[in-house]
Amino acid sequence: MKLPYKIILGATFLVTIVSCTEKYSTLILEFKNEKKLSDNFPELYKLEIKKNGKIIKTVLPKEGLFIENPLKIDSIEKGTYEFIYSDLFGRTQIKKYKAENFDKVDTLRISPDHIDITKVKNNSIIRKLNNNQITIKYRSQGCFHKIKDSIVIKNKDGKYYLGDNGRFKTLSKDEIDKIIQFECELYTLPKDGGCTTVSIYTLFFNGETKEIQNGNCGWNGWDNLKNDLKIKN
Repeated sequence: MKLPYKIILGATFLVTIVSCTEKYSTLILEFKNEKKLSDNFPELYKLEIKKNGKIIKTVLPKEGLFIENPLKIDSIEKGTYEFIYSDLFGRTQIKKYKAENFDKVDTLRISPDHIDITKVKNNSIIRKLNNNQITIKYRSQGCFHKIKDSIVIKNKDGKYYLGDNGRFKTLSKDEIDKIIQFECELYTLPKDGGCTTVSIYTLFFNGETKEIQNGNCGWNGWDNLKNDLKIKN
């Protein structure tokens, strides 16, 4: 059966209207470290972009060592996107974004210095302190500086105390959580980060000594910890 010419024309017009109304998003990727005293230049050398589980693009630096910041991505079609990158600790991280059929501009922040410690939290010595203490000593040496510092974390009768220059103060739950975060990040640091400044952390606990070296310029754990705990230099 042949359809009338007017009906065919109407159907064609409808398809044209539907296809023309499809809209796309613009996504601004902002690379910014989470912590106040981390390096202001987040180190991202490579970014893989997946759409619905398939790699559609690999972003590399155009100039210099790092990917441009911020990074603008136009014409984002509807779908689920994954942005895959390596954080400051050398671990693969995934940031997800869901694009709808809207004409809008979205901003997605990626923080290379952020790490979820949920899976490694049980390794924390500080978390398990029970009427004992841990001493953390810090040494940092570079072309123009040489620093030595230390703190003591003590648990007594279920309460935590911070020792700095012989003075002790009670720690809040938030402060304890930040110290545990610092400790877990410390255990995750890559040994060689290609930095001319080398920082060494030495932990003394129950007669045992553990030494951790940080050669990563982007992670400024000691200064961030002192800032979180309001310890003055």
